[in-house]
Amino acid sequence: IGSLDTQVARSYQAYLRKGDDLEKYIYLRGLQDRSEVLYYRLLIEHIEEMLPIVYTPTVGQACVKGSHIQRRYRGIYITPENIANIDQVLGNLSQPMVNLVVVTDGERILGLGDLGADGMGIPIGKVALYVAAGGIHPAVTLPMCIDVGTNSPRLLEDPMYMGRRHPRLTGPAYEEFIEKFVLGIRRNFPGALLQWEDFAKHNAFRNLTRYRDRILSFNDDIQG
Repeated sequence: IGSLDTQVARSYQAYLRKGDDLEKYIYLRGLQDRSEVLYYRLLIEHIEEMLPIVYTPTVGQACVKGSHIQRRYRGIYITPENIANIDQVLGNLSQPMVNLVVVTDGERILGLGDLGADGMGIPIGKVALYVAAGGIHPAVTLPMCIDVGTNSPRLLEDPMYMGRRHPRLTGPAYEEFIEKFVLGIRRNFPGALLQWEDFAKHNAFRNLTRYRDRILSFNDDIQG
């Protein structure tokens, strides 16, 4: 039996023993999966020190190696194979209410380019910022990845890559996919804010223009 303060102190000691920033990132992600209460208490107490680990710049390094350091899944992946069942996918969540959805399609992760499904680290990290710095309850947040393939030869040839091994959807097929996705979010989480995160510029502007009057949404990469 130990108090939360004792658990935080013990976790912080373990964090400091990690030899580099990526190992610290992996440790914090594991702690988040084991105990969100402990994870967020630790993050809040050491927020200036840990934000560069939880988000930029270390999250970029973590996304580049995403499929190689994955321990447990977090968030929801929507693909061409399950988009038709998006209501069932979202309905199976244990969360009774979602107020914030942070979604990426992984095409322009930071300055690192197309990272496909490995870009999920960005929505996960951004949600952590909203919780730790903005005070939003983690139970009403949802990180999501739209996995419509990747054009990265490195990922397509990597046997460890966990995303779809197909070239990216483009043109009308991509737009139809996004339409089904947005409608699914509206049906299941009618009061939620949808944040577009790290989309390629051409898709980012088109999504904002197309959906600005249909769903509460923004893109902090081009509206910040």
